[in-house]
Amino acid sequence: MFAFVVDDLVRWRWTFRAEGAGTVVEQSWQLLRLQPVLGTTREDVEGLRDHMATSAEQTLIALARWVSEHQTSERD
Repeated sequence: MFAFVVDDLVRWRWTFRAEGAGTVVEQSWQLLRLQPVLGTTREDVEGLRDHMATSAEQTLIALARWVSEHQTSERD
């Protein structure tokens, strides 16, 4: 697991666990305090959360693809 905090606003956490022949990667974030730049309503913050979840999922998919492609080429 590793985690980091951005501008005392958000804590990002990444955890890894073995599963079968692979690894499950999970990302989470915790809003530490409200700031107008994040939105002024609950809906704004929920929209930001949804955007960040989609972005993290796309990053994890790209990471899995990259690892898969490079594992094959390094074995040869």
